[in-house]
Amino acid sequence: MSGAQGKWNVNIKTPIGDRTGVLDLKVEGRTLTGTLSDGEHHVLISDGKIDGDRLSWTAKIEKPMRLTFKFSARIDADRISGSARNLLGSATFTGVRSPASA
Repeated sequence: MSGAQGKWNVNIKTPIGDRTGVLDLKVEGRTLTGTLSDGEHHVLISDGKIDGDRLSWTAKIEKPMRLTFKFSARIDADRISGSARNLLGSATFTGVRSPASA
């Protein structure tokens, strides 16, 4: 699904407060790559997959501790929503396509 490709402005609701960032997705066939950035982190997406309007990927952070997040998301036109799970729990996120990617 090429509709996933591009930049997305996302808001992640975590137990310690909301975080805003940019999800930059690249699509090649059914493979998803890219980056996720916020004020503190800039991480590569790995193990990315696309199945119709559903996406999944992994992202690892080093600060404030090492954590691996397993993301699952769904695309609906210019909106994205989903969840991110790690050993400490889970968070939900929503986002919209960046106007620069339209």
